[in-house]
Amino acid sequence: MKPELEKTRAYYRNLSPESICDCAYCQNYCARVKAAYPEVARYLDSLGVDIEKPFEIFLPEPMADGVLEYPICQYIIFGSCPEDFTHRIGDVTFGCSDCHPNTKIDEEHFVLDLYPIHLPFEETEATDDETPEI
Repeated sequence: MKPELEKTRAYYRNLSPESICDCAYCQNYCARVKAAYPEVARYLDSLGVDIEKPFEIFLPEPMADGVLEYPICQYIIFGSCPEDFTHRIGDVTFGCSDCHPNTKIDEEHFVLDLYPIHLPFEETEATDDETPEI
């Protein structure tokens, strides 16, 4: 993998809060992932990525005791990545994605998948009408 650190860091610095999905699941992920996965956060930071600003999060599955399993979380990184790239930190696997929404970025970049992420689901400011049942 050949990340362009400064371009990636600048991209995440310039992301507006409105670019992050405001659904209860995504807000839960953003609020809790850094504390729950500090080694993953440090690794992503070494690539220029802010773990609290995902590009895409696949719909999580409810598990026992209010825990959600986020099956795939995706991040944009400027630079290049071989298709067969894999990395592992604990139970979390990383790889270059071949399935993601259009990034609308013209410069050389790739989307990094990481999975699975397990986080407790705790309602924040959402109302019952806005928060899906788990």
